[in-house]
Amino acid sequence: MPQIHGILRGKYEYEPDLGASRFEVRNARLSAESSLPLRSSYKLEVDLCDESTIKMKDAWVRVNPWSTLRITLGQQRMPFSIDAHRNPSAQYFANRSFIAKQVGDMRDVGAAVGYDFVNNNNRKVLSVDAGIYNGSNLDNQKTAWFTSPAYSARIQYFPVKGLAFIPSVQHQLIASREASYTSFDFGAYYEWNGLHVEAEYLRKFYAKDTFDDCNAVDVMTIYKMPMKKGFLGGISYLLRYDYMDNHSDGKKVFVEGTTRLQQSDAERHRLTAGLTFHVANKYFPTDIRLNYEKYWYPHGCTPKESEQDKLVAELMIRF
Repeated sequence: MPQIHGILRGKYEYEPDLGASRFEVRNARLSAESSLPLRSSYKLEVDLCDESTIKMKDAWVRVNPWSTLRITLGQQRMPFSIDAHRNPSAQYFANRSFIAKQVGDMRDVGAAVGYDFVNNNNRKVLSVDAGIYNGSNLDNQKTAWFTSPAYSARIQYFPVKGLAFIPSVQHQLIASREASYTSFDFGAYYEWNGLHVEAEYLRKFYAKDTFDDCNAVDVMTIYKMPMKKGFLGGISYLLRYDYMDNHSDGKKVFVEGTTRLQQSDAERHRLTAGLTFHVANKYFPTDIRLNYEKYWYPHGCTPKESEQDKLVAELMIRF
């Protein structure tokens, strides 16, 4: 039988510089997934309110010739990065990092192969995932013919329990296939007794000098303190610093007969501090998040309305 999962996230944000507030339904996701007989599985996931629009997220089928090998075909998140690969239900902060939202987030339609290496104690030591994709950025699949595919690959190495090193690479076509970029990412995290420490660095190279190379950094620390009685099951204390260079998401302009890319995001720093209150509900995990985000724009540009100092309150439930 299929397993039905969902996530609902309601948010309130207040920006002191604007003196303005807003309420938002950030995600209303539903997914169905199952492992079928004869070593196959599938996943369907749709978000009914992704920035106020309906978007299909995942639609793939998979075969497992044996337990450590997986072959996947369909629409899927490209294997890349740590934070950009997280589902909203696994995110720690109310708003995603720059790597997860602007610089490293990418889904596409294609085929991927993954393999897990386990030791004698059946503990996963190494996981390798790689795939090729249309490079169409989920545009019309009927016109997504390619002669040179997009690709992505990620390695996860777990030398000891709780420690992971994760390098990855991604190549994607943009600007109606008239430009492309290649990104390299290296991240690591350590988990121990309620503590999670994570750091990630990404560098994005745009081909044919269509845009300046982009660097992005994400460093976070989370400590979850359990509670055994009462309304709350635990409290998490969170701190994150992230940074990104000037960045283009692939919109093009023509300059002197050549394709150039428009800047979509200005260089900026951000520091986020927060508390997450975990409601004691084992059937429907519920989090109450309070975050404050402080932005710095080193070159004094006019920031977007949603990219300024803000207080964020979020209520999230998973099932």
